[in-house]
Amino acid sequence: MRKGSVPVVSTVLALASLFVTSMLLQAQQNALSPGEVTEAPSTSVASIASIPPPQLPPANTTVVSTATPAKSETTRLQTEFAVEALTRILADYRKSGNHSAEAHTLSALADSYSTLHQQQKAVELYQSALAIWRDLGDKQNQATMLAHIGDVYREWGFRDQAIHSYRDALKLYQGNYNKAEEAAVFNNLGLTYFVLGDKKKCLAYLGQAVASYHAQRDRRGEALTITNLGSTYAFLINDPHKALDFFQDAVTRLELLNDRASEANALDLMGELWLKLGKPELASLTFQHSLALYGALGDTQGQASVRRHMRNMVQPETIASTR
Repeated sequence: MRKGSVPVVSTVLALASLFVTSMLLQAQQNALSPGEVTEAPSTSVASIASIPPPQLPPANTTVVSTATPAKSETTRLQTEFAVEALTRILADYRKSGNHSAEAHTLSALADSYSTLHQQQKAVELYQSALAIWRDLGDKQNQATMLAHIGDVYREWGFRDQAIHSYRDALKLYQGNYNKAEEAAVFNNLGLTYFVLGDKKKCLAYLGQAVASYHAQRDRRGEALTITNLGSTYAFLINDPHKALDFFQDAVTRLELLNDRASEANALDLMGELWLKLGKPELASLTFQHSLALYGALGDTQGQASVRRHMRNMVQPETIASTR
């Protein structure tokens, strides 16, 4: 949870998670494995996003997804329960005139609606929280709300609005406040320009993100952004050899960090690049490594994605290009 959030909000989200998980374990014993841990809706700051392989839709999602259908349904029910609880809490804070708590609760509600893919409602709630932080003169939380709004617009496909929100957030972050959030905004701005095909701005913002994460000694953030640089050189700039350097660097870093999910994602992207270079043997080895990591994590969606990319190895045009 974001630093400075209201403790009551955290408690409600935890209770929502426990309550709904309990119901699901009773009603859907075959859907979830015994002892499976579930999570409450996220209320974190702007997340680090990644560039998907070129065959996937151009949506900038989080680096990896380990959600199975049962877990997705669990998350949806938990989030709906949290929305009900947070709505009641919001009414109480408004009556008491506790504006700071009201703004935090609005943000948590917006996070929940974003999880439910109700983007318009999420943006409206973030904007309401933003207005309160402006009245209170809290620039750090203003920047956080703007970063969240940018994330929703980016994932929704409204790139111009996302860029505007991100830039407003950076103006507030500049030289002050939360450097981790600032680095995430640099990264996500780079991804927005990736989709727009603007090579120069994409590289500039991703480079700033890497530098910022490095300065903070955030090794995971740095590694994930290096993965995005690899994707940029592979699929936007068309410099496969430089892209390989970035991917190999990222994989090494993620392996050392024991971040198997992100490592699997980077290997999947590298496999795509080996295919592009006409090296199906190396592509196969890389895909198999990615599959093994996803398999160990129980990530069936990740495995399915890799298998889709592996099918390209048997296409006639790919075979012809290797002769």
